[in-house]
Parts: sequence; C-alpha cells; structure tokens
Amino acid sequence: MMKTLFITGTDTGVGKTTIAACLSAFLSLRENLNVGVMKPFESGISKRNKDLLPWDAICLREASGSSDDLDDINPYMFEAPLAPEVAANLEHIQIDLDIVDIIYKKIAERHDIVIVEGAGGVLVPIKKDFYYADLMERWNVPAIIVSRIGLGTINHTLLTCSYLQSRGIKIIGLILNNNDGSDDLASQTNPEALKSHLNVPILGVFPHTKDLLKEGMDRELLADIFSKHIDTGMMLDRINKL
Repeated sequence: MMKTLFITGTDTGVGKTTIAACLSAFLSLRENLNVGVMKPFESGISKRNKDLLPWDAICLREASGSSDDLDDINPYMFEAPLAPEVAANLEHIQIDLDIVDIIYKKIAERHDIVIVEGAGGVLVPIKKDFYYADLMERWNVPAIIVSRIGLGTINHTLLTCSYLQSRGIKIIGLILNNNDGSDDLASQTNPEALKSHLNVPILGVFPHTKDLLKEGMDRELLADIFSKHIDTGMMLDRINKL
C-alpha cells in the first residue's frame, strides 16, 4: 500500500479534518493498518483550558490511534486563522521545510501509512514561493480532494484537479462533503455534473454530521460512517495501483 495520502481541499472549511479523521479510523480499525497522521501547519489554533492547542492535529491523532508526539504531528502552529506564510510572518516564526521533511520521514518510518492534512486549498502559501502543491510534489504523494457539494463546487473542483494534474500530482479521487447540510438543487445535481467533467472518480458523498470530532470521539463510529458513504474498495484499489 502507498505510504502516504495527502488530504487536500478546494477551499477552507470544506471538511478536510473530518474526512482525514474518518479515513484514519477506517484504515486503522477496518484495514488493520498502523496509521500515522500529520498536520504540518495548523492556523487558528483553539484555546482550551487556557492552553493554545492544535485541535485538528489532536483530532487526527485520536482518530488514528497514533501515539506520536503532538509536536511531530503538528510541527508548526499559529494562533492567527491565516495562511501559514502570513501567520508565520505576523508571529515572527521562520518555517524550516528541512525540519518538516525530517519529521515527516520519521513518522513515515514508524507506520504502514501516513495521512497528511493540508490547510485551505492547493495554492495556499506555506512560505514565499512555496505552496501546498509544492509540498505534495516534494514528498511525491498522491492526493484525495475534499470538495463542498453545494453551489460553486464545479469550478473549484475542476480548477483544483486540473492544477494538480498539471503538476504531475496523482489524484486518488474526490470526496464531496455535505458540510453544511445542503439539500438545494445545486447539491442534488453537482455529483452527476462533476462526473461528466472529471477524469478522476468521485469516491463518495460524505453526509452532514454534527459534533463528530470531539474529545473522546468514537473511532468505531468514524470508521463506520466512512465505510458506509465512501467506495472504500475503489479507493483502496486506486491506492494500490499508484
């Protein structure tokens, strides 16, 4: 099986953390894999119990069952809810990609597979002249794209797919996420409309969920929801063939 999958999205707030967490739980509990996770850069970190914590990274660690140090899972965290480059500049933090590479390789060596979650979309800047697509290319990893199901998703999804493919980055497939519970005409017609334009498969439509990721989350529930709504057979087959 491929060592790493990169969970990217068409935009911010499309549900990458939810999908990455459910995928991690599925691979760990249903496929019996030793799953590592990584959120290299997390912005807009949450204040809990007077501490600033990278909540996305915590969710990924808990969902996957990983015991890796949180500082490895999330090497850089920023309080400002901004792109890593902008947040790092505001907070006077120098991002060192070589350090991120070393940590990533260390995590990859410990696990059967690593799920890496990005932030925002593929052209969100990590530092000057270096974007998330560059990180995927640097690590030579394939992507699963998470996209909204509602209005505007056709343009955003086709642009994201086209750009990644122009860079030679392989795409496992697309997951449409009903992150806001939409049931309008666009949400009903977008899956079929996208199928007629995409040259990568839609792996499934993830349902609207509430409070799925929380402290003491139910890993079995995450795995069940993922396996129920995502074509895991197709996904695993494409992973194994790449």
